[in-house]
Order: sequence, then structure tokens, then C-alpha cells
Amino acid sequence: MLSIRNVDAYYGESRIFDDLSLDILDDKITCLIGRNGVGKSTALKVIMGLVRTTKGRVVYNNKELRKMQPYNRVKLGIGYVPQGRDIFARTTVQENLELGLIAQGKNAKVPDYIYDLFPILKEFAKRKGGDLSGGQQQQLAIARALVMNPGLLILDEPTEGIQPSIIKDIGTAIKQINKETRLTVLIVEQYLDFALDIADMIYVMDKGKVLIEGRTSRYGSDEVQAAMLNHNTEGA
Repeated sequence: MLSIRNVDAYYGESRIFDDLSLDILDDKITCLIGRNGVGKSTALKVIMGLVRTTKGRVVYNNKELRKMQPYNRVKLGIGYVPQGRDIFARTTVQENLELGLIAQGKNAKVPDYIYDLFPILKEFAKRKGGDLSGGQQQQLAIARALVMNPGLLILDEPTEGIQPSIIKDIGTAIKQINKETRLTVLIVEQYLDFALDIADMIYVMDKGKVLIEGRTSRYGSDEVQAAMLNHNTEGA
């Protein structure tokens, strides 16, 4: 399990949130949702060690992460797909995937199931990453994280700027890999219908605070939207 307890986060001298606590359960898909600028992506960067924190605990599989370098967190089995995907535009699809294999050793190869999840990557293996559409680049970014064989996959805004048909494909792939391998998945998302469809667990954030948490089956979209709207109005 990934546990975040009473953590703060800073960009420079600006504090983004204070006293944030989350529990990401093993084998589940958890979505952290909310409007722009409420601290969702920052929470992921806290997990990966990409922003400054001065208090609290971040524990994954009984190991304290907060003072650990980002590359050592990856070695523990945390795969991270940031907002914007960060694929290598001038290298091929195949080369992008192979870069994800470096930590697996020189004899590692891309697992066949990757191409079952994302068939377009096999078809476009020799294309440059920068020549792919936004949806295809997102599939490549997720696949590159998966070839590392992570125990936890973290995705930041996987539906951003992507056409609906590809969003559906990505959702199906995430649910399939979670079901078949029991991969734990944490997703930051704004697209509420996607979050409610894919997630077992949900956290709703606003202004660095958790408004709603629990099993997704407990909540409907109207209830979540009402909570966000009421909290925003109260803080105005």
C-alpha cells in the first residue's frame, strides 16, 4: 500500500497544500479528481519526489520515500506517466519502449501483452514518437511505464486532449491490466465520468483538501460535482 500522511508541498516558497493524507490500496484503481489548480498533480509529484516537502510521511511497501531520490523510487517499482507524456519525439515507438526496459537488464524485451493492450504500437513501431497523435502518444507513454513491470502505476491526466474513442481504449486497457496482474493504479483526472467508470476508489480534492473519499460505488457524478461546487462557493 501507498500511504501519504500529513504531507505539505511547496513550489519555491509557495505552499500548495498542507496536511494532505491519502491511502492508495493495493490491487485497486484509485482516482484523485478535482478542478485545475487544486493540488492533484502536486500530490503525484510528492510521491515521486519532484516537489519540496518539509513534513509528513510517504510510505510505499513499508519503505519511507520522502527523503529518497526520484530514481530510487522508480527502482522500488513505481511507474510514472506525467502530464504531457514526456515521450521521446525523435526516437521510434520501439526505441521509446526499449528505454523503459533499461532497469530490467540487457536481455529484457517488450512483453507481448503490451501489444495486446495497445495494438497500434506494434503497427507503428518504426514511427517517430513525435509523429503519433496525442492519443497514440499517451498509449506509448503508458506502455513505456508498464514495460518496467511496476507494482504501482501513476498516471497524471491520461485523458487530457484525447479523442473520446482513444479515452475508451485507454480506460479498457487500464482495467484489463489491473484485473489480470493486480497492478495498483493511481490516476489524477478531471474527466469525472472516466474516473467514476474506471476507479474502485475515489478522492475528490479542492484547494489542497480532500472533500470526498471512499469506494466509487458510493458516489454519483451529481454528488461529486455538488461537493466541489459547494466547497468552492464557501471558499469564495
